[in-house]
Amino acid sequence: MKNWRSAATLSAAAVVLLSASAFAQEDEQPQALVIAAFNQMADDARHQEVARQGGDANALLPGDVILYRLVFTNITDVQVRNVELKDPVPAGLHYVGGSATADREDVTITYSIDGGQTFMDRPMIEQVIDGERVVNPAPPEMYTHIRWLVSDWVQPGAQVTAEFTAQLPANEVPEEPGEPSEGPGEVF
Repeated sequence: MKNWRSAATLSAAAVVLLSASAFAQEDEQPQALVIAAFNQMADDARHQEVARQGGDANALLPGDVILYRLVFTNITDVQVRNVELKDPVPAGLHYVGGSATADREDVTITYSIDGGQTFMDRPMIEQVIDGERVVNPAPPEMYTHIRWLVSDWVQPGAQVTAEFTAQLPANEVPEEPGEPSEGPGEVF
C-alpha cells in the first residue's frame, strides 16, 4: 500500500488528498487555481481498518475513487474570457466516464488520449477488427487529460469549479514517485 501523496507526485498532479473540511481556509488569499483531491472511499471499512492499524485512512487503495476539484478564481480586477482549465488524469488512475462536470452552463468539456496534445469531445481510436480498419470511440480509461473551456466572461472575484473522478483499478497499486512530466492542471 502506497500513500496517495507518492502517487500524486508521480502523476505530476500537485494536489493533496484532503478531507472536505480542509478544502477552504478563510484566512488565505485567493489563488488563481486550486486543485484538490478527495478520496471518496476514505470512510469505508478497508480504510477504517488501515486507520486502526496506525495507517493513513486517506491512503489510496486499489479500487478507490478520487474526486478532483479544480477551482479557478479570477483574481484580477478585470473580467476575463475563454478561460481554459486543463488537468492530467494521474498516472495509474483511470478517468471515470461521464464524471467531468462544471458549475457553469458555458463550459465545454473535452478529452485527450495523447498526453494533452489534442482534445475532442469524444476521442476516437483506430482499430483493426477482423482485418478491417474501424474507428471507434476511445474508452474513458484511455483518457490522459481533461479540459474545460469557459466561453463567457468570468467577473473579477468570480469562481469556476470543475470536477472529475478517477479510479485506481482494483488490480493496480500506485508506483513510487518519479520525475513529473508536466505541472498540475494548466490555466490559459
